[in-house]
Formats: sequence, structure tokens, C-alpha cells
Amino acid sequence: MRAGYLAGMVLFCSPISASESPVVAIAANMSYAMSELIEEFHLATGKTIRVSYGSSGNFTRQLLQGAPYELFLSADKKYARQLEQDTDLVKAGTVFVLGRIAFFIPNASGLSKNTGLDAIINALKFGEYQRLVIANPEHAPYGIAAQQALQQAGVWTLQRQALLLAENAAQAAQFSIAGGIDVSIIPYSLAVVPAIAGQGRFFLAPTSWHRPIEQHLLLLQSAGKTAEEFYQYLLSGKSTMILERYGYVIPADR
Repeated sequence: MRAGYLAGMVLFCSPISASESPVVAIAANMSYAMSELIEEFHLATGKTIRVSYGSSGNFTRQLLQGAPYELFLSADKKYARQLEQDTDLVKAGTVFVLGRIAFFIPNASGLSKNTGLDAIINALKFGEYQRLVIANPEHAPYGIAAQQALQQAGVWTLQRQALLLAENAAQAAQFSIAGGIDVSIIPYSLAVVPAIAGQGRFFLAPTSWHRPIEQHLLLLQSAGKTAEEFYQYLLSGKSTMILERYGYVIPADR
């Protein structure tokens, strides 16, 4: 696994100006897909993107405090709307993709012999597990969706002492395969990554179990030419194949 892309790190390149090598803030669920998109953009244009992965809530706070990001991909429309309606930081924005969540069962889990989502939910209801991990719903949209799914399934209030909260969706995926976790709820986009998928099984949560996960792409007022070009590249048909391979749904009216 490329742990660097799952951690909330910034990838710094040569010391050139921001407009030549913009810093973009990307919700952690998209770490693998975005790394491919950035690579393809570089191959097509020769231009470099610097990237920071983390939770959408934390990025929003950083932007309000003056963080020098030129583009922001939020996993929740709430944070995008906050920036668009309450500040003058946004130059352009749109719904980028729709996300899904999955119940992930590591190979070493005591639930590994369960054959479907119904069996997993029953095991949770009867407390047949030691540890469940989700992203922190206080600031991670995929954590909010996970909480909503557990509430819909009737197991959110059970065994709360067994609930482990990760800083963001990518860290939840890391915890899933680090050991000691029986079940996690992580983005589908991370569950399908070979380094993770090979260490367990996943079951997609019905979309009716949570509010739609609308991931918004914002071009910020501080954006230079390269950031604007990358924004247009992400919205072009050239990015669609990569995004769909990671389980994202492209809005029909994007």
C-alpha cells in the first residue's frame, strides 16, 4: 500500500511558484484515484500538482484561516456550500462525483465467515465483534454516511465502546487492515484498491441507508493557470474512466 497517499500528507515538489505548481486539498477517500489523475495530468501537460489529503471539515477550517490551497475537493456538499455562500474564496464549483460506502471485513476478522451484509448486521446487533472503525463523523463526510448507515441498520447505539473513530476515511481504511478490527465502513473507492481488497471482503451499503455523498470540486479565487487547467481536466471526459474504476458515479448533469 502506498501509505503516503493514505496519510494526510502534502507532496512537495521543486520550489517553484504556486501558480506553476498549485497546492490542492483533496478529501482522503479519493487518495488513490486522485494520484492517478494527477499523474495523467502531468503526463499530458508536463505540469505538477502538489496535494494534501485529509478530512473535508479540517480543510474547510484551514481555508477559513487562510490556507493557500488553489483547489478543494470536498466529500460533502455542506462544506462546499459553506465556502461558496459565506466567503468570497470560491471562483467556480460543481458536484464532481457521487460516492458509496462499503462494510469491509478483514480476513483475520471474527466475522470473515459471514456471507453477506445481512449476516454482518446481525453479528453487530448481537455484539459478535470486538472493534468497528469508521471515519469521525464530526468532520469526515464518509463518517457521517457510516453513522447514518449504522443508524438505519439499527446498530448505531449498540456496543459504542467498541467503536473506533479514525481521523478521516483513508485512516479508517488503514486501521481496517492493520489488525484488531472486525468490521469497518470505508469508501467503496478505497475498498476496491488491490492493497486493501486483497486483505478482506466488502459489501456495499444500500444508498438508501445514507444521504447521497456528493463530492464537490471548488476552484478557489487564489487559483493560478495550472490549477484552472487541472480543474478543467478533472471535469473532462478524460478523467471519467479512472473515476468509475474506483466506484465513483459521475453525475449526469456535471
